[in-house]
Amino acid sequence: MQTKKSHGHFVRLSFLAALILALSLCLNSYSPTLAADSQYFPETGHTVSGKFLQYWQTNGGLPVYGYPITEAQNEVDPETGKTFLTQWFERNRFELHPENVGTKYEVLLGLLGKDLRREALTTDPDFQPASLLYDSAFPKGQQVYFSETSHNLRLGFLDYWQKNGGLERFGYPIAEEHSEIDPETGKFYLMQWFERARFEYHPENKPPYHILLGLLGNQLKKAPTARYVDYVWKIGGPRSYSSPYSTKSIAVSRALDGQDKIYVADELDFTIQKYDSQGHLLSNWGGPGFSDQSFDKPTAIAADSQGNLFVADNNGIQKLSGSGKLLVKWGSYGSGDGAFSNPRGMIVDQQGNLWVLDSGNGRIQKYSNSGKFLAKWGSYGTEDGQFHDPYGVAVDRQGNLFVADTYNNRIQKFDSKGTFLAKWGSKGKEDGQFDSPREIAVDRQGNLYVTDFDNSRIQKFDNNGTFLAKWGNEGYGEGQFGYPHGIAVDGQDHLFVTDVKTDRIQKFDTNGTFLANWGSMDSRTGQFSYPSGVAVDRQGNLFVADNGNNRIQKFDSSGKFLSSWGSYGSGTGQFSYPTGIALDGQDNVYIVDSLNNRIQKFDNSGKFLLKWGSYGNGDSEFGDPYRIAVDRQGNVFVTDFKNNRIQKFDSSGKFLTKWGSEGNNDGEFRSPSGVAVDGQGNVYVTSGNRVQKFDNNGKFLTAWGKYGYGNGEFYTPYGIAVDGQGNIYVVDTFNNRVQEFDNKGNFLTKWGNYSQSNYSPGGNFNEADGAFRFPHGVAVDQQGNIYVADMFNNRVQKFRHL
Repeated sequence: MQTKKSHGHFVRLSFLAALILALSLCLNSYSPTLAADSQYFPETGHTVSGKFLQYWQTNGGLPVYGYPITEAQNEVDPETGKTFLTQWFERNRFELHPENVGTKYEVLLGLLGKDLRREALTTDPDFQPASLLYDSAFPKGQQVYFSETSHNLRLGFLDYWQKNGGLERFGYPIAEEHSEIDPETGKFYLMQWFERARFEYHPENKPPYHILLGLLGNQLKKAPTARYVDYVWKIGGPRSYSSPYSTKSIAVSRALDGQDKIYVADELDFTIQKYDSQGHLLSNWGGPGFSDQSFDKPTAIAADSQGNLFVADNNGIQKLSGSGKLLVKWGSYGSGDGAFSNPRGMIVDQQGNLWVLDSGNGRIQKYSNSGKFLAKWGSYGTEDGQFHDPYGVAVDRQGNLFVADTYNNRIQKFDSKGTFLAKWGSKGKEDGQFDSPREIAVDRQGNLYVTDFDNSRIQKFDNNGTFLAKWGNEGYGEGQFGYPHGIAVDGQDHLFVTDVKTDRIQKFDTNGTFLANWGSMDSRTGQFSYPSGVAVDRQGNLFVADNGNNRIQKFDSSGKFLSSWGSYGSGTGQFSYPTGIALDGQDNVYIVDSLNNRIQKFDNSGKFLLKWGSYGNGDSEFGDPYRIAVDRQGNVFVTDFKNNRIQKFDSSGKFLTKWGSEGNNDGEFRSPSGVAVDGQGNVYVTSGNRVQKFDNNGKFLTAWGKYGYGNGEFYTPYGIAVDGQGNIYVVDTFNNRVQEFDNKGNFLTKWGNYSQSNYSPGGNFNEADGAFRFPHGVAVDQQGNIYVADMFNNRVQKFRHL
C-alpha cells in the first residue's frame, strides 16, 4: 500500500510539473492571460482572446475598435522602445502592460495618433500649441483646455472622450479639431487627433455612432486593398482667393459679458465662421447645399442683441442661434413682399427689427425678429431714395439707416420710416468720393466707416456725411487692403475689416490704428503667397517657388523652415513670378523666372550660379516659361508657355533642341504647363487637357486624357511629376485633385476634389487637410512621399502611400 501511495503521489507531481511547463510555454508564446475564452472572427480570419477580448467586449467592441487584423504577438512600441504583447484592430492597437497587472491600465491603446502624426507635431499649424478658446454660447463644462499639450477639447468630441475612457484610453489631444481627408473613403470629416486615437464626426450616423474612432490600425498595419494616399502634414496658411465679385460679410454679436463674437459669412467657402475678438476661431458650420444650415452663397450676415444670427443665402434668410442651430427661415426668389433678388446687406436695429438690402430689386425690406414682413421702400435708379446694386446697410442709435449705394458710388441716409434725409459721395479717389463702396459700420458716437472697395481704403464720416479721416492703400501689409468688403464695430469701438483678396480680417481702433490681423497671405518665413512649384533634393529637403512673394523657400523633410532667397526685380537672384523649380543630380536648383523670361541656376544654399533667356520666340528665348525638369544627364527641359513648345538645354544653359507648335495633334501644344522626366529620360508634358509622352529628344510616344471629371480626364492640369517606380502624378488643377498613373497612362488612384458629395459639415470648405484649391505643383521624394503646392490655399501639403 505504501508503494502504491508513493507511486500515485509521484504521478500527480509529474502531472503538475508538466502542466506548469505547458502553461509557461503558452504564456511566453501567445496568450495574454490564462483565460480560456476566445472569439474567432471569420471576417478577417483572426482570433481575440483573454485580456484583449475582455477589454474589447467591455469597452465598445466592434463599433469602437472594429475587427482584429492581426494575431496577438510581441512588438516594439516605437514611442518607448519597449516590447509588449500587441494585437491590431481596424481602429487601434491593444498593448498588454504587465507592469500594470491588476489595474484598469493592464491593457492600453497604442499611441497611434502620435505614430501617424509624428511629423505633423513639428510643423502642421493644427498640431501646434493653441490658445484657450471659450465660446459663451456653450456651457463652460463643454469646453476644456489641456495645458499639458496646449490644445482645446470641446463639445461633441469632449463628450465622447469623457464617456468612453478619457485620458486613460485616448490620452491628451495633440491637435485642434479640423477637417481632414479619410484616406480609405476619400471623404472629408471634422476630426481631432489624440495621443492614442483620432475622433471623426460622422453626421450621416445617428448617435451614439455619429462620433467614431479613425481606422488608424488599418492605416498603419493592414495591407491596403486599393492604392490609398494618406495626408501627412501641411506648411503655410489657409487659402486666398482674389475675386472682386466675391463677398466676405462680417457681423459682431455684442455680449453682455464683453466677450464679443465675430461672425464671417464666407461666400466662397459656403460657411459661417465664428471668432473671438482676438481672432481665435471658435467654430464654423455650413457647407455647400440648399438644406437647412447649409449654404449656396451666404452673402450677408447680421446679429441681434440676443446673439442670434441672420444669414442671407439663396434669396432667403436663415435665422440661427449663436451655436448655428436653425431657428426660422423665410423668403424665396421674386419681387413681392417677403421675396428677394440677391439680398446683399443686413442690419438689426435696437428694437430687434431686421433690415435687408434687396439688392437685385433695388429696395430695402423691414422684418420683425421672427421674419414677419413690416415695410419696404426704394426702387432701381439714381434719384434720391433709389438704388443701383446696394451692398451695405447700417443703423445708428436714433434708428437712422445708412445705405452704401454701391454702383451709384454714394451713401444715402434715411429715417426709420424710409424718409430720405441726405446723401454724399460720387465716383473718384478724393476724400468723400468712392469707387464701389461695399459695407458700412456705425460706432457708439454715430460716426460712419465705409469700405471703399476699389480704392482699397476705409473712409470715416460723421453722422451727416462730413469727411473725417481715411486710411489704407493697395497692398498686403498691416493697414493695407486688396478689396476691403465687410466692416463691423464691437462694443469697445474696435473695427473689423474683411478683405476678399488677401483673405484676412484686420482689426483697427476708430482712428485707423492697426491692432491685429488674422487670415491668409503672408510674407513671413514659412508662409506663402500663391506657391506654384515644388521640388525635393536627395536629402529630402523641400524647395518651394513662393511666386507671390518672389522668393524661394527651403524646408527640411518634416516641413521645418531652413532658408530663403530672392526678392522682386530683374537683377541677379531676383524674380518676377517664379513658377517652376527643379534640381539636378548635384542638387543645384533651377528656377523658372517667368515674367523675366529666363532661367536662373543656384547651388543648394541659394548662391547664384548662372542665368539664361530673354523674351522672344527664338532659340533660348521664352514667352512666359512656366515649368522645368532636369534628367539624369543634367539636361534641362522648359515649357515655353506662349510659344507652345519645349526647349532643351544642357546644364550650362546651352540650347540643344526644341519641339512643338500650337495645335491639338500629337506633339503639338496648347499652352504647355507641366514637364517631368522619368529615369529612362522620357519627357512628360501637360498641355490642354492631356498628358503627352516623348523620348529625350522630343519624339512623340503616346498621349492620354481629355476634358472631363472622370478618372484619366482633366480640367486644365498644371503640374506633373514622376516617382522612382515611373508612376506619373498629375495636378488636375481645376478639378482640385491629383491623379496618379503608371508610365503607360493607366489610371491608378486620385485624391482631393473637395465637393458636396464628399463633404462633411463642420469644417472649412476647401481648406480641409487633403483638399485643394487650384493646386499647381507636385514633387515626389526618394521615399515616395508626395508634395503638392496648394496654390490658392497658400500652403504645401505632404502625402504618402499607405
